Amino acid sequence: MTIQAMYPGTFDPLTYGHLDIITRAHKIFDEIFLAVAENSQKHPLFSLEERVIFAKQATAMFNYVTVFGFNDLIINVMKKKQVNILIRGIRTRSDFEYEIQLAKINNYLSNEVETVFMISTDIWAWLSSKLVKEIAQYGGKIDRFIPNFIAEKVIEKLRNTEKNTKTFRFSKKDKNT
Repeated sequence: MTIQAMYPGTFDPLTYGHLDIITRAHKIFDEIFLAVAENSQKHPLFSLEERVIFAKQATAMFNYVTVFGFNDLIINVMKKKQVNILIRGIRTRSDFEYEIQLAKINNYLSNEVETVFMISTDIWAWLSSKLVKEIAQYGGKIDRFIPNFIAEKVIEKLRNTEKNTKTFRFSKKDKNT
């Protein structure tokens, strides 16, 4: 019998903390579905398609991981994939409070779903995708927090975004003069 679990998230970008959860979860689960959420409320730096590609590349060496994108309630996705175990990573106490809330609502929506909380390894407990993007935005090195190929894409995307913003600001200012 194969034991499957789903690990959902925005993964914008996927970090070594996420990869740590995946490798540790494999000690418990035979197969892991890495479900990349659209989540437009978070205003991701990368499109869903880009994040799925990055996740597939970052987990290519794990034959037990299947990556896909979704834009739906996670409960609906789990029903479609016939998975009833949800993996959630916990870094801090505030994460725990939020994740408990999600676990309770998910269980209310489907009493077949069980949430398994995995505590972050100490080295990654402070790491978040948001923090990685902020470090990159101010020129800090991020390749020790995320795979190199993703770090390059983050820096490239931020440069392009900054150029477009400056061009927009300049053209707006120029228009008013």
